[in-house]
Amino acid sequence: MKTTALFILFLFTCNIYSQDVSMVKSEIFKDSKKNSSLLFSLEDSNGEIITIRSYRGGMMQKLKGYYIQHFDTNLRLLKEVEYDVEDNHIKNAFIKDGQLHLIEFDYKKKEDRIVFNSVSANLDDLKFSKKELISFSEDNMQKYFGAIFFPFFGSNLSQVDRDHMGEVVLSANKAFFVINFDFKDKDKETHKVFVFNSDFEKVFEKLIKKDIKDMLFEYNSIDVDGKDGTVYFLGKSFENDSRRTKKKGKANYHFELFKVNAEGQQQVSFKNADKFISSLELIKGEDRLACVGFYGKKDEFRSNGVCLFNLNSESLEMENQKFTAFSEEFMTDKYGDKENKKKRKKEKGVRNIDFKGVYIMENGDIVVNAEEFYITVYTSMSSTGAMTTRTVYHFDDIISLRLDKDGGLKWARNINKAQTGFANSSFTSIPVGESSYFFINCSDNIKKLSQDRIAFRQTNAKKSNLYMISINKDGAIDFKKLIDDKDSKVYYKVNDGVINLNKQTVTLSGKKKKNTRILKIKI
Repeated sequence: MKTTALFILFLFTCNIYSQDVSMVKSEIFKDSKKNSSLLFSLEDSNGEIITIRSYRGGMMQKLKGYYIQHFDTNLRLLKEVEYDVEDNHIKNAFIKDGQLHLIEFDYKKKEDRIVFNSVSANLDDLKFSKKELISFSEDNMQKYFGAIFFPFFGSNLSQVDRDHMGEVVLSANKAFFVINFDFKDKDKETHKVFVFNSDFEKVFEKLIKKDIKDMLFEYNSIDVDGKDGTVYFLGKSFENDSRRTKKKGKANYHFELFKVNAEGQQQVSFKNADKFISSLELIKGEDRLACVGFYGKKDEFRSNGVCLFNLNSESLEMENQKFTAFSEEFMTDKYGDKENKKKRKKEKGVRNIDFKGVYIMENGDIVVNAEEFYITVYTSMSSTGAMTTRTVYHFDDIISLRLDKDGGLKWARNINKAQTGFANSSFTSIPVGESSYFFINCSDNIKKLSQDRIAFRQTNAKKSNLYMISINKDGAIDFKKLIDDKDSKVYYKVNDGVINLNKQTVTLSGKKKKNTRILKIKI
């Protein structure tokens, strides 16, 4: 059945598409390297854009450097530089007073130390100069963390927690940023945070140690307040000296929220013994502090609903908490109705939910956009007896829901899709006004499901159409094709799109081998 016919069927549950969308494309240019990914798209006060794309090369696809490009408001290229790297890489970036500022991590092997630099350039010439912000030698690693972590890329790499050896997070207004170190200490969970303002002046630094074995604490997320640089970070503490998620049918963990500033630190813990929460997302808005997540009734691997915790940003006192089951509409979106009741019952919840974006609306509502993401590994034996292993990355259904400020569920919707690989999978989302928008790559062969539902189908990158899906304030879904693959010399990588909430724009990079194009979408 053609897309037009499916669209008519879909209108029974959707509003007619009415939102204005404008698109500006750059000229197609050729990169010297084939593999690049968009990391940052920064807009100055005049509407001009700086894009920063990483590029990789070699057998192991190692990071080789960055393309930094300056475009005018019509995406005409004004200036371009290649920023080569060795053991350094860009952690974050922002524009202020006509200058581009990079926050750079640099490992100096010969000196056995790590350094964080501010790297700045005027927008008109992109000639960079560096200034050291902080550095760690072997000696002050011992002082701060009670252990030696050198060489960083040698045998002791396992001592570094996840990838948080210097995570850099900017406040929403770009007035402050925090550098967060999370290191392993067998006896105590240990963090070191440094907060700077946008003039690269250090506001404070704090060492945070929690009296719990490192293996019994899972760091979750961090945010920094744009008013004074106060840091909030969230983690999960396991109980009874065990990482088991359940003990005697109850949750064997609680969540802990820390507030850190120049005066000291506070912390609060919270849990619900009968609800199993795999992870929470920290939300820090103006005069608003909250944590939102998905919960399961029986275990944390199957989600049955959404939860919200509202806290006082000054005292950390819990103001209210609410657990709400997924709506019948959401379950019908996902599984259909009558013929899929057995499947719905068997699943006992939704699995593999991965957060993609959490946003506070003007009226205090919270919109959560997520995706079903999971990995499967297949092992097979050839006729000669050789074993081969194949890893497949799955990017399945889009999950979107809206809560009122107290955690009541206004609507929850599931958008069916099934994608694998990284080339043209996943999506970029942005809230604008009362609606949420999703940009995806898919085939024109949109599949009709029961209950007047549809599923967006994957196609290969060369034949990817760019679609926009919207969900309005009432939860009604609509969709529209923005770019047909027949009219485009590149496909657009929605998995590394960059959003600008203030300007209500989305920036995507288009790729086909070394051909590259920048696309800006304004809603």
